[in-house]
Amino acid sequence: MTRLERTLLAAVASLLCLAACAGVRVAAGGDGPHRDLAAAPKADPAVFPTRVMPLGDSITDGLQSLGGYRSDLWQYMRADGMKVDFVGSRSSGPPQLADRDNEGHPGWRIHQLTAHARAWLLEYRPDVVLLQIGTNDVIQRRDLRAAPARLAALIDLVTTTVPSAQVYVATITPLAAKAREARARAFNAAIPPIVAARASAGRHVHLVDMHAALGKGDLFADGIHPTNGGYAKMAARWYSAITGEPLTRWEAESPSYATVSDGERLETANASGDGKVGYLAGAGSFLQFTLEMPQTGRYRLYVRAGNGTGEPCEQRLTVNGRAGGRLRYPAYGWDRWTITAADVALNAGRDTLRLTRATCSAEIDAIALAPAR
Repeated sequence: MTRLERTLLAAVASLLCLAACAGVRVAAGGDGPHRDLAAAPKADPAVFPTRVMPLGDSITDGLQSLGGYRSDLWQYMRADGMKVDFVGSRSSGPPQLADRDNEGHPGWRIHQLTAHARAWLLEYRPDVVLLQIGTNDVIQRRDLRAAPARLAALIDLVTTTVPSAQVYVATITPLAAKAREARARAFNAAIPPIVAARASAGRHVHLVDMHAALGKGDLFADGIHPTNGGYAKMAARWYSAITGEPLTRWEAESPSYATVSDGERLETANASGDGKVGYLAGAGSFLQFTLEMPQTGRYRLYVRAGNGTGEPCEQRLTVNGRAGGRLRYPAYGWDRWTITAADVALNAGRDTLRLTRATCSAEIDAIALAPAR
């Protein structure tokens, strides 16, 4: 049994904490870290969830960024040893996303998902459903007064069809146009009481505030779909909700807390902050994060890296000047991001995490930390 399996099974007696479901993100749009705080561990999981159904519209599909949030989310799960199986009738995604099944339907509105959801749920029997829908209702102004009621009916359909599944309901992401954003906020405001009522009735429904995870700078030029970096932030928010642990991210290219020696900060629209650190090829080259941690303890470190050398390779990890082992990166190409994880012991206050060349000079996009489970 993996560490994550033990954590989720230990939550059998826990109750859903609605107040924490919405999540908080700090330092939005700046150089500071991005913190995703989500719900307590899932209420009454009967079995360890392995079958995950991403359910929604083009943002679930990953329009404008192949695979969307699903690629990083799968990477997080696999990095923690979760034996995850994404399920659905559609399949799309980049090479590093080995499991591309989903139910992301570009252009669809709430009623269209409702018309088909029961058949999909009965066929695939997911343990976890990641539901985000309503963006097209908002931008098309399709009977918006009744849109929350349509969403409530869809949630009821999901929870009655697969009553043991954990259902995570996300608010829709920001929209760039002022009028559209106002409608999005109005729609989102109706979602928490819908989720709360069903959770109070004993259904396994959780709220995920995805709107707060992104800013307008995380949107493509169409003002609707997230950028590559926006999808990366969505994946972190989903994973934080599923595990019930806060996940804090730091961008590698930020000079506020990241020091680069004998390497380069590089701009790319494919990274989560539109930048990355590469060319860490020299014997003395390194990327070092200097972080302020709230308390002493063991943490789970996630490194989002790209390796275009053609074969798997490794970097050395140093934690507060002590050897922390090696991080191994598969070779899918530059800007083909994978996530590698390791446990680290950190102190309250200032800590340093340093990455240096072992067998390759992989490019680093960002790191994330969560309390070890």
